[in-house]
Amino acid sequence: MGEPSLAHALISMVPFLLTTLILFFFAIPISRRKGKGVGFAAWCLIPFLTPFILFHLVSLTDKSVLDRLAALEGKTS
Repeated sequence: MGEPSLAHALISMVPFLLTTLILFFFAIPISRRKGKGVGFAAWCLIPFLTPFILFHLVSLTDKSVLDRLAALEGKTS
């Protein structure tokens, strides 16, 4: 048996990188809804940070809720 080549190593990473890319495209609409830019979702392209960034994005309050809350606070003041 020969030594593993660089091509075999890259091919073995394809499913991992494909999953990271799919989660990045999933994070784009979430980041827009939360009031963050696409650049914030780009942090999901770092493979081991992806689940942590997605968890942070999902836990944020939606921008529309924050706007409605600010409007309510402005009416009562």
